[in-house]
Amino acid sequence: MIDEEESLVSAVALSRNKQLAFALLVFERMLPSLLVFSKDTGFDGSCYLQAKDAAWASLQSGAVDEALKDACLRGAPDTEDFSHELTSYALNAALAMADIAEYTLDGRADHIASVLALARDSLHLYLSALAPSAGSSPERDRRIAGHPLIRQEQRREREDIAFLSGVPDELDDKAVLALRARVKTQTPLLPLSR
Repeated sequence: MIDEEESLVSAVALSRNKQLAFALLVFERMLPSLLVFSKDTGFDGSCYLQAKDAAWASLQSGAVDEALKDACLRGAPDTEDFSHELTSYALNAALAMADIAEYTLDGRADHIASVLALARDSLHLYLSALAPSAGSSPERDRRIAGHPLIRQEQRREREDIAFLSGVPDELDDKAVLALRARVKTQTPLLPLSR
């Protein structure tokens, strides 16, 4: 599994804005699963895109509107209503955005931990589906923990934290543009065959 604790400890040592930026970078890697799910099923994911834009804007101008955060929670795709292969990943991305929006309102680090856990859960679920076996075993868990996708996400989280450590605590326009450019260079959390 992803060394979530190491990433979390490093992330919470950052300023509040940088913690938010870190969570947004992780979410941006999760987002493609939600977008493909929405396209394939007709699910309306527009509130997640609005919340994402509001969260990016809040790096310089305050919190996400609480009504938008509530819409993200209420509108999350239900795994009992959809049978699409990306339903669980879309749900995790939706919940991650709700946590990010909530973080802009209360600044509690448990929301950052939740975003990391949701990303980790998505990877674990994806890798478990690649090599299904009865039950969980220490051997299988070790294989998953050492999988290249897990190591890639660990590396990206460390790189995101190092990058954020080098920008000013008060994120100016230049820093936000650099963060947005960083998003464009990263691949999705999960390989999507589309």
